[in-house]
This record gives sequence, C-alpha cells and structure tokens, in this order.
Amino acid sequence: MKRIPYGISNFEILKEKNYLYVDKTSYINILDTYSPYQFFIRPRRFGKSLFISMLENYYDINKKDKFEKLFGDLYIGKNPTEEKNKFMIWKISFAGVDAGNGEEELRRSFNEKIILSVEKFVNYYSNLLEDKVVSKEIKSAEIAVQYISLLASKINKQVFILIDEYDNFANELITGGKQNTYKSILHGEGFVKVFYKALKDATADNFARIFMTGVSPIMLDDLTSGFNITMNYTLDENLNAMLGFTREELLSILDEVNLTDYDLRRKICNDMTEYYNGYKFNSNSGSVFNPDMTMYFLNRYLMYNRYPKEMIDNNVKTDYGKVNQLAYNFNDKEALKEIMSTGETSTILVDRFNIHTMYSDKENFKSLLFYLGMLTIKEEGPLGTVLKIPNYVIKTIYWNQYFQKISEDYNIEIQNIRIAVNEMRMQGNIEPLIEIVRSILEEKCLPENLSNRDLIKMDEKNVKMMFLTLIGVDSTYFIKSEDENNKGYVDLMLRRKIQLKDITKFEWIIELKYIKESDRNTLETIKNQGLKQLKMYGESKMVQEELDKEGLKKVLIIVVGKKDIYTKNLS
Repeated sequence: MKRIPYGISNFEILKEKNYLYVDKTSYINILDTYSPYQFFIRPRRFGKSLFISMLENYYDINKKDKFEKLFGDLYIGKNPTEEKNKFMIWKISFAGVDAGNGEEELRRSFNEKIILSVEKFVNYYSNLLEDKVVSKEIKSAEIAVQYISLLASKINKQVFILIDEYDNFANELITGGKQNTYKSILHGEGFVKVFYKALKDATADNFARIFMTGVSPIMLDDLTSGFNITMNYTLDENLNAMLGFTREELLSILDEVNLTDYDLRRKICNDMTEYYNGYKFNSNSGSVFNPDMTMYFLNRYLMYNRYPKEMIDNNVKTDYGKVNQLAYNFNDKEALKEIMSTGETSTILVDRFNIHTMYSDKENFKSLLFYLGMLTIKEEGPLGTVLKIPNYVIKTIYWNQYFQKISEDYNIEIQNIRIAVNEMRMQGNIEPLIEIVRSILEEKCLPENLSNRDLIKMDEKNVKMMFLTLIGVDSTYFIKSEDENNKGYVDLMLRRKIQLKDITKFEWIIELKYIKESDRNTLETIKNQGLKQLKMYGESKMVQEELDKEGLKKVLIIVVGKKDIYTKNLS
C-alpha cells in the first residue's frame, strides 16, 4: 500500500520511497503554452512547494537519467514536452528570511539566502560548469543573479528560476507593523526591487523561464515597475485544480490506500467534504480539497483505523492563524461580522494591491482573505464575486481568532467555556453558557474604551457571533449555522462528532433572536414567532436525518437590549 506523504514536499523522495502521489503533471503541458514568466498564488499548505519540486525534477538537465523512474508512470512521462530536462534550475525559497530585526538584518538575511542558493547551484551543476567554486565577489543578490547568468552563458545553457514563498518576509513585515521597512526595501532602489530588476534583465539573456509562488499578491504591484514581465495565473480557469484534490482524485486516493468499503468511503468522503473541500479559484470551475488537510486525515485514520480526535491539523491552525493576521491588520469589523454571521460576502476581486492602497480600499481586505484561503469563490453575483467560507476548518479559524479578541476584552477563560459546553453535551443544560454570554453583554463587564456607539450596534449578528465563537472554540460539537433546509433556516445546529459520541448525550437546535431595548414590548410576540420556527425546524427533513431524535434539545434564546437574556426550551 502507498504511504501517505503528509508534510513531504520533495518530489524525488516521494516517488522513490513509494509515497502516494496525485498526478498533477498534466499541468506541465498547460504551463508550457503560457507566458514563460509565471506567477501563481495559493493559500498556505496547499502543495505549492511539492509542485515546484515536481517542476524542478522534470526540467532539470541533470535528471535526464532519472526521467523514466520519476515520471514514467505519470501523465507527463507518457506525454513529454520538448523542454523536459532542458534547463539548469535555480531554486530560491524566501522562507526563513529574518524580517524581525530591522532593515540591515533583513538585507543580510535576504542576501545570504540568495548566495546560499548560488552555492547549491554551483555544487549541483559542477559536472557542467567551468567554475567549480563560487566567486568570493558575490556579495549581494543583484550580483548573484548576474553571476548565475554568466555561468550559464559560458556553457550555452538556459536557466529556469523557481521562487517559492516570494512574499514570506513581506507578510512578516506587515503583520509585525513594520510597514516603513517594507516601503524602503521595495521602493526606489531598495535591495529587493533591485534583485527582481536584475532577474528581469537576465531574461534578455538566458533566464528562459520563471515560476513564482506565494500566498498573496501583496508585493506584486510594488515590484511591477522593475519586474513587469510575469503573468498572474492565479485565477486561470485551466489551473483551478493544479493544486488541491478534486473529488475524483480523492476517490482514487481512497482506492490507493485500500479504503474500499462503500459505506465507509461514503462517510469519509462526506466528512472530508465538510471539513476540507470548498476551494474554488475560478467561478466556472469545480471545488477542490486542501491537500495537506486531506493527507493529515488519512495519515491519522490509517494509522489507528479510526477518525483522529481532531479533524483539524494544529499545524494548519497555526499557519493560517499567523498569515490571517495580515488580513486582520485591515480591521474591517463590519466585513468580518458579515462573513462570520452569514458565511459569505460580495466584492470585486482585485489581483494586486500595493502598500499605499492596501488599507484604503475595502475590496483589498476581502480579496486578501480570498488569497489567504479564508474565503473562496461561490459564484458571480450582482455586486461582484460572491465569496464564502470554504469549509469547517476555516470556520474554526475565524472562531478562534474572534475568541482571542473577546477573551482579551472580557477576560473569559477557555476552561469555563469547556465546562459550560460539557453541561450542554452531557446534561442538556445550556444555562452555564447563557451566563457566560450574559457576562459579555452586561455593560459593567465591557471594556472602558468601548463607546456607547459600539453598544448601539448590538444586533442579532453580534449575538450569533458570540454563541458561534464560544461553542466553536470548545470544538466538541460540529456546528451548522443558518443551514437551509426544506422548512427555512436553523440559526445553530449542534451535531454530535463521531469521535466524541460516547461523551455527547445531547444534540441541539438553537433559534436566536435580538430585540432592541426600545422594542422590549414586542418580547411576547417575538417569543411566539421563535417557538413556531423552532418547532418547524425540529420537524424538518435535515434535522430528522442528521440529529438523534432521542437526545435532541430545542431552545429559543432571546437577547433584549444589552444584558437581558430569555430562554425557552421546546420539548
């Protein structure tokens, strides 16, 4: 049986050690027909480094003798292009560049990264090069580019440049509040801009191909005046599934690892769809699964023959949490509230933005969330592209980040939330959770800097965000929010997780209402309406099919003004 390649981004090792590989080599044929200087964005942990490694092995002139071994059983092995094994490969990754200790340290670290990659290049191609030792005159990235071009010209060879994580250090600068450093290294004659200008100049000689990846277009516009040669293929319809797995590819993976039982496959596919699928990078294309999340699940499942305790990889949580701070610098609270409470928003997608316009245009915020994988394309709508939260993993990241904010503001301990949700699971008692929400809503618990204007904005969306966040960060229920069914919408549906079935006696449907203080006299009317809705939801096909009738709790929660909360259970 094929081994699961969780965390492996070296194509050669993956093929030689009998790891599972989903064949993406057909995209080489497509890329070969496109502009030779290519730019491509995908979210964190989406297989970019593995794809670059595959390109490296395919085009590397030193890998001719290994071509059949590495690619013989793959699409491109049976349909090779004219440029296979034609290039000297100069591979650069900007992961690990020190962006936290000032501009001079950043310059030193950046240059060291480039010079080290030159040394690897010279050592690796010593069988071809006239120069066997790197010149001591290489002191900067700009000179390094010129040196590589000179070495290749001496032996009349062409160079393919592969750049991974091109925006890594830029993202760190912006999230760390070092925008001035960012501006100085990318504007005028800043060393980063000079490096890319040197790359552009070398394309007139023997730098024949470039493929660049990252997680955002945040540097692209700032580089264009000196590096205006790349075509951005991020939203290209033909490349939608170049990274990530289609449903058909997922099914072939299950075949490879001998998961053949029909009912089990159906269960796994449905759950993986809810947790890991949903990414679309073109409105005319189908959705794909996050490959890292998929391999995480399969690695754990096959090891123990059961679902992992956590369906969400902590490495993904950490990586997405860090990079999402980039978007949170925009501080667009209204957009976040819309996204978290409804699961979607509309915008005009932009393919680049620079540091000057980054925070001034709200379209940039939503576009950045899309590039970072926090939103994905749902469809084209009257107000532009409709974006939605792609899957349950990303929902939990929103909940965790929002909880960090409210826990700081209101001094809420996660342990108290876990105790409260445990009462819901095991005792069918929601009151401890209501008390936590009440403590947040009560004006005496609000931070001193929260103005009355902010209090006036309290509405049903805010209330829903609180409940979603508190139950979500506990992570013991699977939460569905405002899911459409044949009798309307359920505000919150809490479903038992398969891994926690022994410690989850009760499941829930919750209807939420908010009444302004000035409309308190409508309480009885709203209560009657809410109870009718709750009864209708309980009888809906979706609730009947997904929840256990014996342990189902139905509750109406009405928040009035800033602190009063009324609950009514429906038996």
